[in-house]
Amino acid sequence: MDSNNNSEEITQKDLTEETAQPEETAGPEQTEKKSFFSKKPKEKKTPVREVFDWVEIIALSLAFVLLTFSYVARQARVDGSSMRETFHHGESIVISNLFYTPKQGDVIVFQVPNSLLTTEPIIKRVIAVGGQTVYIDFDNWKVYVYDDASLTVDQVLETVEPLDEPYIEAMRSRAENKYATMNGKNTYGGYSYPLTIEKGKLFCMGDNRNGSTDSRWTILGPVDERYILGKVLFRIYPLAFSF
Repeated sequence: MDSNNNSEEITQKDLTEETAQPEETAGPEQTEKKSFFSKKPKEKKTPVREVFDWVEIIALSLAFVLLTFSYVARQARVDGSSMRETFHHGESIVISNLFYTPKQGDVIVFQVPNSLLTTEPIIKRVIAVGGQTVYIDFDNWKVYVYDDASLTVDQVLETVEPLDEPYIEAMRSRAENKYATMNGKNTYGGYSYPLTIEKGKLFCMGDNRNGSTDSRWTILGPVDERYILGKVLFRIYPLAFSF
């Protein structure tokens, strides 16, 4: 009887130990997982470290701005009154030539080397691109741009719509221009029209038509696209994005 009781006690003890064993092994694993996912205490920055971080942020910001204005966009200043009333002398603008393809109506800045007019940057509006033909009605202040160079003047007047140019109306309303014709006739050193523009060149005019020396005059003529510094993206002050 005693041996049987001892055997039962041993068996129950073994079972108890075997049952408890997984709980003992599970404990450390749970402890390790909890430790792995627990948040690390935030490192307190010293004043010197704080200053260093701010200097680093400012330096990176300045580098980004410099790279942007060197390769993406640049600031320029309007010189003269040829684009009045759209732009005035001394106003700051931002221009870019990145992936730029000129098109009619764009305001651009270009610089013609060895020009008889000026070697400084010039701001004008693109009126026609290479391959297009320009006809100007100087008496009525109308400009016609079209693709078929074979059209006669009568056909142009009958079939081609003149450019919509609201940007010249402010200039025309000034007293000295109310009864004047548009400058630039061939009798004043300009070209004869219709005029077909060569490929790779642009016919440009200032919005202040009677105060602008531009592609109407042989001293400048159509502008080579290679001389473009950039298209005007916006005016800084007063801020404007469309003109």
